[in-house]
Amino acid sequence: MAASVKSISFLGSVSLGWLHHHGDFVFDEPYFLDPHVHLDREERINAFVERKFPNEPVYNMEAHLVQVEGRRRPVALVGALQPNLILGAAAGAKFVFYGDKDPDITPAPLAELRDVGTLAGHDWAHTWPLSLFLDQISAMREAFGDSHVMVPPYFWDTTGRATIHGILTTAQKLMGERIFMEMMDNPAFVHEFFGWITDAYIAQIRLLAGAAGMNVTGMHIGDCSLCMVSPDQFVEFVLPHVNRLAREFGPLRFHSCGKVDHLLDAFRSVENLGVLNFGTGTSVRKMRELFGDLPIDLTPDVKMLTYGSPPEIDTWVRRTIDENAGGPLEIQNHIDLAQPEANHRAMIRVLRELGATCERVKIH
Repeated sequence: MAASVKSISFLGSVSLGWLHHHGDFVFDEPYFLDPHVHLDREERINAFVERKFPNEPVYNMEAHLVQVEGRRRPVALVGALQPNLILGAAAGAKFVFYGDKDPDITPAPLAELRDVGTLAGHDWAHTWPLSLFLDQISAMREAFGDSHVMVPPYFWDTTGRATIHGILTTAQKLMGERIFMEMMDNPAFVHEFFGWITDAYIAQIRLLAGAAGMNVTGMHIGDCSLCMVSPDQFVEFVLPHVNRLAREFGPLRFHSCGKVDHLLDAFRSVENLGVLNFGTGTSVRKMRELFGDLPIDLTPDVKMLTYGSPPEIDTWVRRTIDENAGGPLEIQNHIDLAQPEANHRAMIRVLRELGATCERVKIH
């Protein structure tokens, strides 16, 4: 077994709901829209998580959009919000800050859109909240100089990997479930709308990265709505835009939370693919058969983590390692509120017993 785990590692993170419940941290508007408040509170959060997990690689990692190697130096984040919330706010939605969990936007700001042409010609630099973020980046760079690396919206660390929600997930956020009906009834409209989303992400990432002096080195695309479409629909509607982003910003880390076994063969047409990031029962064995030794970041099944037991976790880890067949694999576990910590600790324990890498490092 030792030989089969030499390329396996573990990375854990905690949710905002967990941090609020266990550490009384508040995730209000200032936390997300005032970079000085964010920096101060995040430093306290990191220290709290380190005290809670002193010997385990569990961090405040924004659902694994953050890379550990990109947080080894002091950083100052501006606009640390999920990608489709930023695009949604720029398209007319309002941010919603709950305080005790992840923020959101008011639903479906483009639910009534009929003509994509009306969205053309956006001056993103003068569109809120992009205009706010640009002013904050300038002020923070002047205030901190070289002491902190400036990390703009759509980025989470110093590596330069941009992060976006996938085209379909973003479309569902902006338009609601109507987008699935339009795929059947009005495919030309969908193609045009998906093209606009792609254009918007590219333009906003280049604008913000340029302002922060961030070199774009890759992209994470998280398209969790893909589990609801067929392989043919993925190839027709989503793949052209994914490949455009891959050519623009790749290599890609391609993510979907849901079970996507039915799409794995279609995913082989994704260009410049660097990492697979799937979960919730997607077959590791099938991923290895189709993609060889491509790195896999694997998310365990949330239902198992919430309602299962340590013996079940032990069995899952051993089966996963067997199916992985020695390829590069990182198990990435996000601890949410109401999930037994014993299940998460069991995962680390069995991985350590088998010889996998589970060491904690200092982060900022």
